[in-house]
Amino acid sequence: WLAPSYTSHNWPVECVSLSSLPTPHAQPTLLFYMHGPLAAHTTSLANTHTPSTPAYIAAFADLFKPYIARLPNYSPSSPDCIPIDALATNWSHDEFAGWGSYSNFQTSSERETGIVELDKDIEALRWGAPERRLWFAGEHTAPFVALGTVTGAWWSGERVARRILRAYGLDEEEVGEQGEAEGAEGEKVGVKRGGTGLGA
Repeated sequence: WLAPSYTSHNWPVECVSLSSLPTPHAQPTLLFYMHGPLAAHTTSLANTHTPSTPAYIAAFADLFKPYIARLPNYSPSSPDCIPIDALATNWSHDEFAGWGSYSNFQTSSERETGIVELDKDIEALRWGAPERRLWFAGEHTAPFVALGTVTGAWWSGERVARRILRAYGLDEEEVGEQGEAEGAEGEKVGVKRGGTGLGA
């Protein structure tokens, strides 16, 4: 829903139905992705109520009803269409998540520059400054297919760990003696077991 005119706020939101997953992973769950004002409003609701209480569930059911009501086969009288629980992440109130869940890049203006190259900005951040021993990992440096996701954060962490190991002269053979884990791009990542290892 990019600009819903049937809600009072017109905030964009994305939704994924987990019921469309293959068996046995399918479940009757709607996963909403949001940002900006809607995310701020959602986390304010999460702060106001205790999770899984009737008031908490009702607050989120009311918030998302305009969207849910537009789904195929929706019926307000069907018990199957009434949410029985809700769960909201609250990263914008979490100091350890940097008071937010993901990064936003300032977009370049095609009107001012004649071209938009956001991909180049992401690639530059992804590369970091290895000559100064500075690397960045996280969802904001992930492969484009996984930007803004936990999977992307994981992949980027593995990629940076490999780059750090190489920068410090630890080859795959030496690292492999301590254990291996498969990386996002099929490369091997060293994993030190039972001790302190390199973090990304």
